[in-house]
Amino acid sequence: MSYRPHLESGALRQMHGLPDHAFEMLVTLLARVCDDPYDPVLSAPTGVPRRRVADVGDFGFIVFAVDETAGLIRVFDLVWTG
Repeated sequence: MSYRPHLESGALRQMHGLPDHAFEMLVTLLARVCDDPYDPVLSAPTGVPRRRVADVGDFGFIVFAVDETAGLIRVFDLVWTG
């Protein structure tokens, strides 16, 4: 099953001022996560069911939940350190 990305309002607010290269990395990551959100190479569990974390290169990470009913990857947080 392939999922669609959905950025929640908090993640959208955190994108303000995101550099172009970071946005490109985020889009690439979301495309890969939407293909297989449970791939251990891309993401790791957070301890909360269906909630995972994935690195955006060496520059930050996203926290997302897999909404299997709606077919969505719901991104809650975007932390950009670079």
